[in-house]
Parts: sequence; structure tokens; C-alpha cells
Amino acid sequence: MLREGTALSTEEKKLCDIVSREVTRLNDLVSDMVDLSKVRPPAVEPVDLAALAREVVQLATRSPAGREHRVEFVDEGASKLIAECDPAQMRQVLWNLVRNALQASASGGVVHVGVKRASDRVALWVEDEGAGIDDEAKLRIFDAFYTTRAHGAGIGLAVVKRIVDDHAPYGATIAVENGTRSGARFCVSLPEASQSVKAPQA
Repeated sequence: MLREGTALSTEEKKLCDIVSREVTRLNDLVSDMVDLSKVRPPAVEPVDLAALAREVVQLATRSPAGREHRVEFVDEGASKLIAECDPAQMRQVLWNLVRNALQASASGGVVHVGVKRASDRVALWVEDEGAGIDDEAKLRIFDAFYTTRAHGAGIGLAVVKRIVDDHAPYGATIAVENGTRSGARFCVSLPEASQSVKAPQA
């Protein structure tokens, strides 16, 4: 509300932008810490991953970081790919991966999000145009509090790994590799719904 005030000078509006970005950053940090600390078994159901990815892309485009970059859904003809997962948790995974990609990209860069089929599996992937990840960093990139950025907290990707690990009984995996556009590509793989492995009974 303050930012939209007509009485503000150009300099004051710039300061409001800084405050807004920092509030968003701190909110993300607190949310990540809460997500990392709480453990909730996945409530698995059939999920349309392409629809989920499009929703996250729309949300990311409207975020403060999204206004400084482009977030694009890559349509690979996967109009409806169904996997069994917890929709809220998988949305959190994708959101964290997109947010990480935005942070790794220079202003004006493009973050690509897509869904594809590979044999009897479905993959959600996020690719940035940043500097990429070296081999040493790949070994630790999902560790809590490990980060390659000066202002990173190293929690977002740890949350991603924990959620994917919780989905491991259903066949979920995650991998990171060099992207096709010079940056990094994160890929979450799940069996299609008809092929999903049910979690063992307690």
C-alpha cells in the first residue's frame, strides 16, 4: 500500500521495493524452516502434474522475483500426465525448485518448467540459465544449510529432498544435472499413476 502511494518520490519507491523484497525473502526463510522441521506422511492421490506445473508457473510469474525474470512452461505435449503423490507437497517441491532457479538466474533470465514422460515414469523438471552446479556442489546441494550463494540459507532444497524422500516408497527420485541452457536442471521422477508402487503397510 505504501509503495503505491502517489506522494512518494522515486527514491522512496525504490526503498519500498527493497523492503518488499526483504520481507518476501524472510517469509520464505521462515516457511522453509517450518517445512523442514515438520514431518507429515504424504497423502497420496492421483495428480495431474502438467496442471500442477502450470499453476506454479503462474504463481511464480506474479512473485516479486518472477517480475524480474521470465518463468515459462515448456509444453512437450504432456497435456495430462497422472502420478500418485501428495499434491500439496509436490506443489511445494516445484515451488522451491522454481524459486531456487530464480535466485540462481541473473535479472532478465528465463526459468523453464516442464513435464515429460519417460517410459512408464513422469518427470517434473526445472531449468535455469545460471552458472550451473559443479560436481562437488552436486554432492551436497540437498544438505540443509549448504548453499553456493552469498545470501542463501540452504534450506529450500533440503525441504525438496525431504519431501521426495518421503515419497520414495511410491517410487519418487530427484536428480540434478547440467542443463541444456548452461544452467542447472532439477528433475523429480515419479511412476505414472497406473504403475505407482504403494507404500508398505506399517
